[in-house]
Formats: sequence, structure tokens, C-alpha cells
Amino acid sequence: MHWIPIAAWCFAAVLALVVLGFCSYEIFWKAQRLQRDLARLQRMSGQVVELRGQLAEAQQRVSAAGLR
Repeated sequence: MHWIPIAAWCFAAVLALVVLGFCSYEIFWKAQRLQRDLARLQRMSGQVVELRGQLAEAQQRVSAAGLR
């Protein structure tokens, strides 16, 4: 009957490894997704800055055309 505690400890160790492996996979997957989202948001931020410049130019043209 001394094999029961040994089997329980082995089962607990295997279960802990499975849980740790799953958690590691989830953290890695989410980190990758966040990196992709960050890159997309940075591209979008660049586009917004460019659009803001274009809007400022258009506003200057409209103001200049209204003064004439």
C-alpha cells in the first residue's frame, strides 16, 4: 500500500506540468497577439498623424481661398 502516496505524487507532478505548460502557451500566445495589436496601432497612429497634417493643409487652403 506504500505505492499509493507515490502514485498520488506522480499524478500531482504530471498535472502540475500540464497546467504549467498550458499557462506558458497561453502567455506566449497572448504576448504574440499583443505585439501584433501594438504594431497595428502604431501604423494606425502614423496614419492619423499624416491625416492630421493633410487636414491642416486643407484648412489653410480653405482659409486662404476665403480671404481672396
